Amino acid sequence: ITKVVTKVYPSDANFILVKTIDGNKIYNYLIDKKIITRNRSNVTLCEGCVRISVGTAEENRKLIEALKEY
Repeated sequence: ITKVVTKVYPSDANFILVKTIDGNKIYNYLIDKKIITRNRSNVTLCEGCVRISVGTAEENRKLIEALKEY
């Protein structure tokens, strides 16, 4: 995952914001895997970022595996 995610921002919410090597490509890759996130790459100061909601244990495992495969 560390090759894909370059920074995890602190959060007190039910989601995390992560800076990635390419937010648009990561977002589209996850969509293809049926994993819904929010692309924040076009938001000022969030270039390359994806917002990930905390899900069930199974959903979180699926996300982690997908990022490892990327």
